[in-house]
Amino acid sequence: MTEKVLFDRLDTVSGHQLGVITLNAERSLNSLDKKMVDSLYDQLTLWQDDENIVCIFLQAAGEKAFCAGGDVRSLRQSVIDGDTSAPGQFFEKEYRLDYLIHTYRKPVICWGNGVIMGGGFGLMAGADFRVVTDTSIMAMPEITIGLYPDVGGSWVLNRLPARIGLFMALTGCRLNPADAMYLGLANRFIDHAFRKNVIESLQEADWSGDHYQATFDVVQHYSDNSAGWLPYSKIREHRDQIARMMEKPTLSAIIGDLKALQTEDSWLEQAKNIALTGSALSAVLAYEQLKRSRYDSLKEVFQNELILSINCVLKGDLQEGVRALLVDKDNQPQWTYSVIEDVPQEKVSEMFTPPWGESANPLSNL
Repeated sequence: MTEKVLFDRLDTVSGHQLGVITLNAERSLNSLDKKMVDSLYDQLTLWQDDENIVCIFLQAAGEKAFCAGGDVRSLRQSVIDGDTSAPGQFFEKEYRLDYLIHTYRKPVICWGNGVIMGGGFGLMAGADFRVVTDTSIMAMPEITIGLYPDVGGSWVLNRLPARIGLFMALTGCRLNPADAMYLGLANRFIDHAFRKNVIESLQEADWSGDHYQATFDVVQHYSDNSAGWLPYSKIREHRDQIARMMEKPTLSAIIGDLKALQTEDSWLEQAKNIALTGSALSAVLAYEQLKRSRYDSLKEVFQNELILSINCVLKGDLQEGVRALLVDKDNQPQWTYSVIEDVPQEKVSEMFTPPWGESANPLSNL
């Protein structure tokens, strides 16, 4: 059986090594399951303390996707089969992995070619060098499956300008490479054809000095030679319009503006349609989570996301959303609530209540 994550140590001319990680589940668009998360966490932990490893290069097999998210189908099936502990085990380890990348003591390059969604967004967000290519598509479309932007999304989206993070959460809008660069979700654009060259140049670099400088020099060289390929940014074009809608004082007013939106722009129209057909409960939870976590530390964000994510699987719309989109594929989800006004405050409070009762948060020792 082929390993779903591959780990390689590549020698450099200065006598050091690169740690190269390849997500290798191409058929599932490199979606993360618990075993993949465990192996990523364990290997990164080992390499962080390995003096020979000077830099991490995280990539994926295939041309379609870096990572399309977490393996929510398996998660749903585990719960249906009676294993209600599965969501907690998966999300706790996934968030530990994401936090490890955010706080890693060595330079991390994430090569975000193709689709970057959900769990893939979480892997990329903490990397020092977040590379998008000519085929990158980034999104946080959790509202379509009854979840919300987790994997540290509460931290990242709250720091975007013009409340674009809230727009991303409510609409699942797709970002092209220029959008990702404009928002800072990526910080380098490099043509995908240069990937092997980048790795070879990293091997030829001198790592006897500052490792971040050595990484910067290589990545920046290829970024400078790719600048002419960037497409047109839809986020930049519609920034003012998005800000006007998202700055309304209530979620009802925001959704009302989206409903009333008249546009001939297919990108905006698709975003509007997702907002109006996605889970109303997820919309309320995403809005509330961003509000609650606005001043949280990164550690607090992951701790609070763990509460909400487990509850979304066990008590929310995720099981139905995954059924409709990924299992039966009828695209006819029967959401718990048809509109956001139907979501009672008691339900919101329940979703933010720790499922482990009075016990300590499993991520309290992050």
